[in-house]
Amino acid sequence: MHLLLLLMCVVFSSGSGFSASYNCQEPPSSHIQPGLCGLGNLGNTCFMNSALQCLSNTAPLTDYFLKDEYEAEINRDNPLGMKGEIAEAYAELIKQMWSGRDAHVAPRMFKTQVGRFAPQFSGYQQQDSQELLAFLLDGLHEDLNRVKKKPYLELKDANGRPDAVVAKEAWENHRLRNDSVIVDTFHGLFKSTLVCPECAKVSVTFDPFCYLTLPLPLKKDRVMEVFLVPADPHCRPTQYRVTVPLMGAVSDLCEALSRLCGIAAENMVVADVYNHRFHKIFQMDEGLNHIMPRDDIFVYQVCSTSVDGSECVTLPVYFRERKSRPSSTSSGSALYGQPLLLSVPKHKLTLECLYQAVCDRIRLVAGM
Repeated sequence: MHLLLLLMCVVFSSGSGFSASYNCQEPPSSHIQPGLCGLGNLGNTCFMNSALQCLSNTAPLTDYFLKDEYEAEINRDNPLGMKGEIAEAYAELIKQMWSGRDAHVAPRMFKTQVGRFAPQFSGYQQQDSQELLAFLLDGLHEDLNRVKKKPYLELKDANGRPDAVVAKEAWENHRLRNDSVIVDTFHGLFKSTLVCPECAKVSVTFDPFCYLTLPLPLKKDRVMEVFLVPADPHCRPTQYRVTVPLMGAVSDLCEALSRLCGIAAENMVVADVYNHRFHKIFQMDEGLNHIMPRDDIFVYQVCSTSVDGSECVTLPVYFRERKSRPSSTSSGSALYGQPLLLSVPKHKLTLECLYQAVCDRIRLVAGM
C-alpha cells in the first residue's frame, strides 16, 4: 500500500500579487523530462493542481494509466460511478503530463468533467485540496471497479479469533465489493477495538480506509528571553532564556523563571520596556501571546514587606538627562537607561531615603 502525502506543490497562481509566469505560445522543447510538467492555474485552482501533482507522482497509478490498462476495466454501469468519464478525463491529463512534449498544461477539460459531477468544484473559487483528492480517489475507484455486481455481506465479530484471521476475512470481504487499482494502491485496514464498560466484552473489527487525516504537529512551548532585575542592589541584572507554554499566562513565565533563579514567583513583576520607559506592566493572568519576540521584557523582584517586617511600596523610577541650560525650544530632557521598580518601606518615603535607595541601586551599574 502506498501512502499519499498531500503536499501543497508550487503551482502557477493568478492572484493579484502573483501572476502566471508562463507563455502559452512557448515552443515545445525536446529536452523535457516526462512527468516534470506544471499545471496552469485556471483561477484559484491551485488546490486542484496540488492534488493532481501528488497523484501524478504516485508511480503504480500513473503506470496503470500510461499503459492503457484502465480501458479494459472501465465500469460504465456502476450506479456509484460516473460512467467512466472521470477515469477517461484523468487518463487524458496524465498522458499529457507524461508525454514529454509540454513543460506545462492547462487542465481545463479535466476541471470541466469534475465540475459536472461535483458542482462544488465547478467555479473558480478556492476549495479544499483534501476534499478534491477524496472525490477524485472515490470517483476513480467506482469508475474502475472490477466488481460489476456487489454481493450482500454480513459482518462477523472477531469472537476471540486471532487478528491475522479477522483481518484477512475483512480484507477478502472488502475486495468482494471493491476491486480496483485504487484499492490495490491506496486501501488498507484500521483495527478498531471496543470494550464494553459494563460486561467487559471486547469487540475487534478491521475497517477499510483509503486515506488518513492526520493533524500537523504544533509547538507546545516557546522560548522567551527576559532580564531579571533582583531587589538586592548588589546583584546585577541577569538575562535568562525561559521555556514557557505557547498559550500560557504571565504567571507561567514567573514560575518557570522562579525555578531557574530561586526567587518566588509572587515577588515578580513583568514589564515591557520600550524607549527607556515602562510600555506595559503585565498582570499575572494575561496571556503570553501578548508578548512579541521583539519585545524587551524585564522581570523585577519586588517585596511586599522589608526585612524588619515593614510594609513596602513599589515605585517606578525613570532616568532623565539633566541639562544645565534648558533650551526654550526643547520639549523636555530625554530619558536614558532602563527604568527600575524599587520596593521602599513606607516609613522611608522621604526625599533623602528615596535618593539613597536609587543611588544604591545604580552604584553597581556605574561601577561596571
